[in-house]
Amino acid sequence: MKSRTISSSLEDYLEAIAEIIADKGHAHTKDIAEKLQVKMPSVTNALQALSARHLVKYQSHSPVVLTSRGAEMAAVIRHRHTVLKSFFSELLKLKEDEADETACKIEHVIGETVLSRMVLLIESIAEREDCTPLREFLAETMPKVKTDIGDDSYVIPLNELQIGQSAVVVQVDENLRGVKKFADLGLVSGTLLQVVGHAPFGDLLRIKVMGSCLSLRSRDAAFIGVKLT
Repeated sequence: MKSRTISSSLEDYLEAIAEIIADKGHAHTKDIAEKLQVKMPSVTNALQALSARHLVKYQSHSPVVLTSRGAEMAAVIRHRHTVLKSFFSELLKLKEDEADETACKIEHVIGETVLSRMVLLIESIAEREDCTPLREFLAETMPKVKTDIGDDSYVIPLNELQIGQSAVVVQVDENLRGVKKFADLGLVSGTLLQVVGHAPFGDLLRIKVMGSCLSLRSRDAAFIGVKLT
């Protein structure tokens, strides 16, 4: 079980201190303020809180020193960040800065069991020979999955897709009847789907979503905006 002894904010300070020491050999309050882009009073308050928890040794006008417990906790935090960044960059194919930023947001809430399983997943996909097709698929497909299209002219109704075409859901009109039902089926912003055919009766579309096939009336599909991948 993961034990949380300090806040997310203090974890950021502990991680920053460890990184600065690794880079420069020592960490001054000014270095910490610059790295985290915060004001000096905030740094002072955080260092006092970390010192009270025996995670750092802090004196004015002297470098900040990690205690053995503080260094151990900082190593755990940095490991979480490294694993998450690797997951987002290597598997989800996010750009480095986006992967780093996303890892920073999630590293404070993820449990160690989940993290360990992510490590196993990353290593398996990267090293197993039978995962070669999956690596190729991720490399080709992941960069295409985007919802920040910026220009509405790229959005088309789902019912206009041709058989075999793939697209990403970018918007679902609130006037769609049974919108919650479709959300439960996976038809939400960011979902990758593919039109695989037409049902034999009526105006039903057959689409593949999250590994499953479902039927959707064309008049309902018209309320779902997608972007071709």
